[in-house]
Amino acid sequence: MPTITDLPDELLDEITHLLPKGTLFSLCTVSNRFQPRATRWLYRSLALAGNGDTIKICNALISNKIAAISVRKVLLWPGLAFSRLSLTGGPFYLYLSAFYKLLSRALACAINVENIRLMFPYCGASLSFDACAFTNLHSFATTMEPHTLASFVRRHPQLQELHISPSDVRSITLSEFSGISLSSLNSVCLPQSLLFIISPDAPLRSVLSPEIEDDNEEIPQFIRHLSRYSTTLTELHLCRPHWNAEVLMHVATLLPKIKSFTFTRMAPGLHDPANVAFLEACEAALPFFSSLGQFRIEVARNRELSGFTFVSDYRCDFTTVQMWGNKCPTLSICAFPSGTAWHRIEDNVWMPDLHHKAAIRWFFEAASTDQFPIGVMGSLQLFCDSMGKVDTLGLLNFRSPSAMESIGLYHQTEEDESEVYSSDSDENDVEIEE
Repeated sequence: MPTITDLPDELLDEITHLLPKGTLFSLCTVSNRFQPRATRWLYRSLALAGNGDTIKICNALISNKIAAISVRKVLLWPGLAFSRLSLTGGPFYLYLSAFYKLLSRALACAINVENIRLMFPYCGASLSFDACAFTNLHSFATTMEPHTLASFVRRHPQLQELHISPSDVRSITLSEFSGISLSSLNSVCLPQSLLFIISPDAPLRSVLSPEIEDDNEEIPQFIRHLSRYSTTLTELHLCRPHWNAEVLMHVATLLPKIKSFTFTRMAPGLHDPANVAFLEACEAALPFFSSLGQFRIEVARNRELSGFTFVSDYRCDFTTVQMWGNKCPTLSICAFPSGTAWHRIEDNVWMPDLHHKAAIRWFFEAASTDQFPIGVMGSLQLFCDSMGKVDTLGLLNFRSPSAMESIGLYHQTEEDESEVYSSDSDENDVEIEE
């Protein structure tokens, strides 16, 4: 009788790709035929937190060539393990030094890494990467120390995505980045002071610019710098402590072909009086955009407050989004500071994200008072009568992320949760031999 061992290698690879991490770990011990296939997917994506499991993974990468060359994605966040003053019965700095040496040896073996996320809240952690060069690295996100960051970026001119979020922008020594010109970048998150490392020939498509402080004098210069990529740039996301109406007209006139523009105000205040004035400035700038499809004006808020949107907000924003739709015919998605999000289904007919309770209440209220054109009322009535089971307009297909999710550089995705090899426990730290 045929068994699983009789299956062709290609089919076995597809099967192991779908298995959870725990099963892959067990499969490595079954036979010589299963071991390399299970290893290939077990170590494909790693989360290293500096605990005992991290040390075991590092040792595996050093001793097992198949494991090392299988790594494609690395998330390194050693802060939790290093939050204690003393580890493994010895002085803190001795453990830290030994750990970084081990980590450096392990990463040097992972020559096929394509994506790295480094979250370093402790000084010196990035020293592990001083001698590392990854020829296939195309995505790099970090909060590592600026003095180490410059040399690392210089060794990887092939980067396509670069997200740098230093804790203190003023600590960056710009002279260390002199001469760096990245010509393959298509997505960046950079402070304004580091935009010069993007080559004028780069096919830049997406820019995220988080700033802690407002500087009205630098805004025109910042937008003018981005205008050199006006033929390729399609997405711009600005985060500022407060609204800045000047940004809107500068973007509309210097980047008129942009397709997605998000402005996130980091200071709280969902119903701040300043919101009204800023929305009026948005309405004045909209006619100058020729290709704008997504326009998001948001206030950053935590997940606990993300559901605090009321029916009255939908009533008000419905009127506004209709006016904006008339002023900008290409507009298809809109989000407002109140938390409402809308998508155009046809002509100037707009529907909210119906995954929120307040949106559903407003939707049934609007449908019962004939606030939608006669041409779509039949489909809406069918949607209401079936309690959403008959959705010919695709109303339930639209889901808008919250403001905090839209600016999260390192948010956990479903793919991350399913692929990352890690342990939630930070117990059982093990001693490292130098």
